[in-house]
Amino acid sequence: MICDVVQRTSSETSEEFAARVGAILANGFASLGIALGHEVGLFNILSDMKEPKSSQEIADAGNFKERYVREWLGAMVTARIVELDSTGEKYFLPPNRSPALTHNGKLSDGVVMSSLIPTFGGNVFGQVKACFKKDGPRGVSFDAYCSSYEVIGRMTENYLENNPIASLLSKYPDLTKRLDKGISVVDIGCGHGITTIELAKAYPNSTFCGVDLVEVSIQDAKDKASGLNLTNVEFLVADDTELPADWTNKFEFAFMFETLHDQAYPDKAISEVYRILAPDGVCLVVEPTSFSKLKDNRDMLEGIHVFYMASLMFCMPTSLYSEGGMGLAQSGVGRKQQS
Repeated sequence: MICDVVQRTSSETSEEFAARVGAILANGFASLGIALGHEVGLFNILSDMKEPKSSQEIADAGNFKERYVREWLGAMVTARIVELDSTGEKYFLPPNRSPALTHNGKLSDGVVMSSLIPTFGGNVFGQVKACFKKDGPRGVSFDAYCSSYEVIGRMTENYLENNPIASLLSKYPDLTKRLDKGISVVDIGCGHGITTIELAKAYPNSTFCGVDLVEVSIQDAKDKASGLNLTNVEFLVADDTELPADWTNKFEFAFMFETLHDQAYPDKAISEVYRILAPDGVCLVVEPTSFSKLKDNRDMLEGIHVFYMASLMFCMPTSLYSEGGMGLAQSGVGRKQQS
């Protein structure tokens, strides 16, 4: 077996591998530049410009300091993301690149995710690093990720803009008929309430309750719902392994959108969902596509390393932080392919 692996990789020299590692690291730095450009709105400014502009003109358009903009442009030009005109003095973003880089771009899932990278730096990086030691902490508290939650909310929002939740539920016509008629729904691990609010807008005859452990996320969800004048949705800070006692048989539909793998105690969470569902209730669990075997993930899922790293930096340490946490995350035992 080892000989087979050696044979497959022997065509790559040490120098070639070093160059590949260098390219990965270089792209990592470019990712920080993409995150900055996304966060401050520079890609949107460049996209809106009809002709190449100087760094000063670009800075003025966003009320930015020219020197910072010029240095950022230098990074983006050398990373071949932004282009120079024939004079070499003015900058432009080719139209075909805008959808992947602008806030409302149809292909912008990646650029939104880039903003997650800086939130894993500093204090979070140090805490995860400490967890590797046998005598180190079990994991990292949810409280360490305050700056990550807003980005995760935007990632969900961006995903649902291009993949409407109604399209997902259309695969289950019996369920959508019940939602149209009017049923009680609980959204477990709702985060900033993006999925809950989308459901509430799509099915006005049903009532929805979003539940999450993180208070700041629930407050943001309440503010969003209030701003939309939605009357069929509410939000509650609660531990989904210990939901209110009077919720037994209360809900006809329980929804868990990309949250089960984050749970410290997914078995207890599912048991609670079973308790609060009515006898004819339905639970729908949506999880990222992956396989139980690492080899299958490597060979069949392009870019899956992104999810492993997000899992290592967030999903797994927050799950393992709790005593006895299972830490399923990306490579937990028993992961199956999901649609």
